[in-house]
Amino acid sequence: MKNIRRYFFLAAVGFLGLVFAFTCSNPSVFAATSKVNNYISVNKISHANVTSAVWNGFPKYNYRHGYGKPEGVVIHETGNPNSTIYNEIAYMKKDYQNAFVHSFVDASRIINIANTNYLCWGVGYPGNARFLQFEQVEVHSKSAFAHEVANTAYYAAYLLKKYHLKPNDAAYDGKGTVWSHAAVAKFLGGSDHTDPVGYYASCGSKYFGQAYTMSQLYQLIKADYNKM
Repeated sequence: MKNIRRYFFLAAVGFLGLVFAFTCSNPSVFAATSKVNNYISVNKISHANVTSAVWNGFPKYNYRHGYGKPEGVVIHETGNPNSTIYNEIAYMKKDYQNAFVHSFVDASRIINIANTNYLCWGVGYPGNARFLQFEQVEVHSKSAFAHEVANTAYYAAYLLKKYHLKPNDAAYDGKGTVWSHAAVAKFLGGSDHTDPVGYYASCGSKYFGQAYTMSQLYQLIKADYNKM
């Protein structure tokens, strides 16, 4: 009997060790427990339609030589708690010589303002010549944040599909198609920004009692991509 118990004990320990090793090497496993993602699913939150409001005043430069198209998408956050999506767009048109992105997202809108067939100026060199880029406007309620996340995931998947790119999270090795501004700064340089990491963590904790992460957003992006 002692030998049988010892066998089952060792088997259980071995199994738990395998589970632990698998989850540690696969952070997406933890993303499945996201309260934000669960809220979006339970409440059947859908996405806004993409609105085209392309302004011809933005410069048109090609993506890097040898590719001719974007290699991924960078997800930003404005860092301005007091602005609206239309304020941000108006400001960007005035200040485009310093920086501009392709699109803006909030809780109810996805607005494309620059032609995605040409690069934009949002992360510096070398990322500008490689990536599609869009900004999230800061929102201020549980429902609004969930809706914005749903719009962000959909739009990222939409852009990947449009340019025949497969989802691949770049956060762990700097080799992928889905990037935060923080990941670009870490792996490619050209900037020291860390968005949208802090914004996600803050809104997730404030409205859902659990920090939201790019890894959790990536799960939504993959799900939306697979539906297309």
